[in-house]
Amino acid sequence: MSNPKALALGAAAAGTLVGAVLCRWLQRRSKAGTMVETAIRERRSMFLQDLNGDSVPDESVARMLEVANWAPTHGQTQPWRFVVFRRSTGQVAEFFKLQLGSSEARMKQEGLPADERAALSKFITKQPKKNKEIAKCSHIVAVSMKRQANPEKLMPEWEEVAAVSSAVQNAHLLACQLGVAMYWTSGGTEGPLNTAEVRRFLKLDEGDKCLGLMCIGMADQSAWEKSQKRAQRTPISDKTLWR
Repeated sequence: MSNPKALALGAAAAGTLVGAVLCRWLQRRSKAGTMVETAIRERRSMFLQDLNGDSVPDESVARMLEVANWAPTHGQTQPWRFVVFRRSTGQVAEFFKLQLGSSEARMKQEGLPADERAALSKFITKQPKKNKEIAKCSHIVAVSMKRQANPEKLMPEWEEVAAVSSAVQNAHLLACQLGVAMYWTSGGTEGPLNTAEVRRFLKLDEGDKCLGLMCIGMADQSAWEKSQKRAQRTPISDKTLWR
C-alpha cells in the first residue's frame, strides 16, 4: 500500500517545484516586458546629418529584415518587399542616379499631375545637394508593398500598408538596439520612386507601391544622446478614453 505521508510529502515537494518554476517564468516575462518597453521608448529616427559615414555590417541589416518578416499580417499575405542597396557595391549611388535620370526624363512629358510634377521637381533640385549626405549611408533599403501577394486573397490596401509599416517598425526597433542608425523616408513615393524605370528596377507590378526608403548607417554617441534628449511625447491620457 502507498504511504499517505510519503504521498503528501511528494505532492508538497512537487507543488513547491511547480511554484518555483512558475515564479521564475513570471519574473522572466516581467523582465522581458520591461526590455520591450525600453526598446520601444528608445527607438529613434537618426537622419542623414546624424550619420558619421561608418559602415553597418550586412549581418545587422539581415537581422533587421528578419524581424521585419515577423510583422502582423492579415490573411498571412506578408506584403512587405525589400530591395537592399549597398554602398560597398556601388549600388547606393547607382540607385540614386537611376532616380535622377528617370525623374528628369519624366519631367519632359506633357500632362503630368500637379503633385507628381512637384515631387519630381523637388527631387531634381535637391538631390545633387544631398549626395554627400546620402554617401554616409552604408545601406539604402527600398520598402514596397505587394498589392496582392496571395493570388487568392485581396486585402484592403490600408491593411497591407499597415502591415508594411509594422515590418519597418520591427526593423527600426532592432536597429536601435544594435546601435544602427536609420530612418524611414517616404519622400519621393509619388515622384522619383514611382517612375516606370524605378518601378521596373524594383520589380513592382501593377498596384504595387514603393512606400519609401530606409536610410541606414552609423552615428556617434553624441548624436544618439542628442536624439534621445529631443524626443518628446504628450501624455497618453490626452489621447485615450476609458469606458
